[in-house]
Amino acid sequence: MRAVLTAAALAATFALAACGQASDASGSGGGASVAEVAPSGPELSGVGVIAALDGRTLSIDHEGVEGGQPAGRQEFRAYATVLAEGPVEPGARVSFKYQAAEPLPVLTELTAR
Repeated sequence: MRAVLTAAALAATFALAACGQASDASGSGGGASVAEVAPSGPELSGVGVIAALDGRTLSIDHEGVEGGQPAGRQEFRAYATVLAEGPVEPGARVSFKYQAAEPLPVLTELTAR
């Protein structure tokens, strides 16, 4: 009987601990980062000028993208391979391709224009 009570107490403890971890992973906890969602949907193309680079986040002042964003400044996430192959200096004119993702669209290609 004692083993059953110990097992039940452990199960309840693990269940409560898992509840706390799930709320932190959702971004509602203090300082927890939001998990990225893999890019999906069609690959869209645009042209613009790099405004800023902060880590893997690239800001681009771009013309309107057919089927995508209207003209304006947009932040994109970029994989290291895309950043290594493309021009990333502010002021560089670029053509780019991206796919929708959360929390930011993801650049799949970046080339000098």
